[in-house]
Amino acid sequence: KGLFVEAARAVASAGAVASYSNQDLSNTVWSFATLGLLHSALFKSVENEVKSRLMNNRTKFRGQEISNLLWSFATVNAQPDPSFIDAMSHYIAGVCTGRDGIREQSLTSLFTQRQELANLAWGCAVVGQYPKDLMNILYAGLLGTNNDPDHMRRVFNDDGLEKSSIMTLYYVQIAADIEAPELKLALPEGFPNGWGVMDGQQRTRSKDGDDLAQQSSSILLTLTVSKLQRHVGSAFDAIGFDHELEYVIDTNQIRDELPNEIVLTQSPMEFLSIDLANVEKRIGVEVDGPGHFVHLLDKPPRRRESEIIILDDMGDNRFNGPTTLKHRLLSHLDWDIIHLPYWEFQKLDGDSRQQQDYCRNLIQSSNKW
Repeated sequence: KGLFVEAARAVASAGAVASYSNQDLSNTVWSFATLGLLHSALFKSVENEVKSRLMNNRTKFRGQEISNLLWSFATVNAQPDPSFIDAMSHYIAGVCTGRDGIREQSLTSLFTQRQELANLAWGCAVVGQYPKDLMNILYAGLLGTNNDPDHMRRVFNDDGLEKSSIMTLYYVQIAADIEAPELKLALPEGFPNGWGVMDGQQRTRSKDGDDLAQQSSSILLTLTVSKLQRHVGSAFDAIGFDHELEYVIDTNQIRDELPNEIVLTQSPMEFLSIDLANVEKRIGVEVDGPGHFVHLLDKPPRRRESEIIILDDMGDNRFNGPTTLKHRLLSHLDWDIIHLPYWEFQKLDGDSRQQQDYCRNLIQSSNKW
């Protein structure tokens, strides 16, 4: 930790960040994000420097550098200023569009892989900003304009969309439909059939690494039930909180509940799950292990107020981007999501009475209980 704090201070110091190349800046924030570390002063310095370069065309960026930058900010839930995303949008639009619209050749000269486009789209959804020009370019790069997956394979010389990219598109589509419906983004008819090679069932480690995962029948969603989650479930059972473990929400259910807002294909796909769900009252409990948080290395400034739902920091921990986006989507679907941080339950040292009291207090905080 100390090493990364000193490194962040060195990069963020006056004038130092200007001496870094685009790749240096991208690699630096990517390293912090990959390790789940957020140094707010560092990220703000990089944000300001990159924004200046993009707006003034001071240097040429590669698509991977832009993609990694936004992915990193979104992953650690750094909440960049909207002007940062606008600068990215303006730069990419300047490279990839002409008088006749989006140019495929320019698109592939900037972005070498569709995963880079998917990471940008996901980053926009996490920060809740959807510049029209950028979103249209990203969808055109990922999906084309003629519902022709084979053509897009030839354009990018790949085997199709990765499973992670397909999952990303579902998240982005629903988030944009609810939060930016004026864009009228849409997935191709029949999506994802034909768009990528997707794996069948497999057994994996759980998110907390201490139990084998239970697999969903969905080709997109892998469900995991950890030992901690089972212990928490037992405590909620004991206080009379009826619930299902790993309750799954599919695209058909979402489309039925929000028929005027959601533009999804007819093929049902499971892609959202809740650790413990009382379906009748729409109360969900998320058992958040270490993988749901980033560690704060400095005292962050007060985060900007917006209409985007933001979860409060918990001491030196902040909910990461994936967790925040999932919380927003479930909230839009009228679920009251309660978060149970792993360290709070572990402090109870297995005392069943304390565990039950803790869970009871959590549930009583819900306005639906």
